[in-house]
Amino acid sequence: MNIDKFEMDTAPFEKTLSLRLPSTAMMDDEAAEVLGEWNSPLVYAEHDKRNFYYDVTGRVPLRSQLTRVMTREEAVGLFASVADALLYGLEKGINPKFILLDSDLVFVSEESGSMRFICVPAVNHGLQAKPLRAYIKELIANMQYEPSENLDYVGKIINYLNQNKKLDPADFIDFLDSLEASGAPGAAPSVGFMAADSAVKPVAVDMSGDIPEIKLHKEKEKAAPVIPDFAPEPAKKMALEDIDLSAAFEPAHEVKPEAMADIPEISLDVAPKAKAAPPVIDPEPIPVSFASPQPYLIRKKNGERIPVDKDEFKIGKIPGMADYLLADNPAVSRMHAIIHKIDGSYYICDNYSTNSTFLNGEQLEPGKNYILLNGVRINFANDEFTYYMD
Repeated sequence: MNIDKFEMDTAPFEKTLSLRLPSTAMMDDEAAEVLGEWNSPLVYAEHDKRNFYYDVTGRVPLRSQLTRVMTREEAVGLFASVADALLYGLEKGINPKFILLDSDLVFVSEESGSMRFICVPAVNHGLQAKPLRAYIKELIANMQYEPSENLDYVGKIINYLNQNKKLDPADFIDFLDSLEASGAPGAAPSVGFMAADSAVKPVAVDMSGDIPEIKLHKEKEKAAPVIPDFAPEPAKKMALEDIDLSAAFEPAHEVKPEAMADIPEISLDVAPKAKAAPPVIDPEPIPVSFASPQPYLIRKKNGERIPVDKDEFKIGKIPGMADYLLADNPAVSRMHAIIHKIDGSYYICDNYSTNSTFLNGEQLEPGKNYILLNGVRINFANDEFTYYMD
């Protein structure tokens, strides 16, 4: 188990897993950069030199899910989510050994059931990496199964694992997809190693490999799930394309927005077009020096004036990383928001904070840039500031 290498910080409104790499570890900077992509199944990690901070707010370890009964759809969806995380890493050039397949370090959203995986982008980091094939077998051995369902699909998965010593994530996902298609309503009855009532000869289970013991939950009345199902509601059938792998960091509490004027926004991946240079009228203009306007924030709580003196100005509570520290407010996230300078204009982006960022009382969509107008009110959680451009 790798969980003893990490420390858990359960500050108010957020839960953070931290890891300090040894001096012998060699950081993979390109892999570390991928952890900042919000559509990733890998947990977003803020890092400062050799310290990594993983935001697992609103999530519980997968191990706590394995104590409850799982249907066929949930079990297959779980296996597909694990394979998809490794496939995503391979497509991004991340060494599979960086992704820790450990049920104490795979986290499930209590809100949506989406899964996130811890990635430590460093060589010789002292953490044990488990191959996909071994981890799927471990899950099969430790899961509880719905007793009213035919468990032939488990036998087919075990056969597939035994026949594929080097398990490829993409091939495994295709296999699970075909397995689900064969079990869809209207499909021919599936037969397998638990198909006792079938008149057709069952599919034989390959006994050449290690077959984990399958646990059946016999007291169905005690099978109430501890937390919401893996399958997103209201869908009853889980296909691979339905598996929620998007980032899901919801605000810890609802903040009622006030009415505000429309604020234009741009997507993070679409920067505003550069303005065309004005035509030259005087062939010999007289050079005039103009001082660039200096934006700043005024904190309502104490009247403090904060100059926005960088093209990427970070607000949060990580010493050494945030340009303005809000360490005295527990509602503010470690890296709460970022003010960007783009083509001479200033924009604010909520950095998927726990308690959100607001402009004139309007909650911002995380990951998008919103233009800052002179005199606009900004709330980092419940801490109010006013933005000025002089």
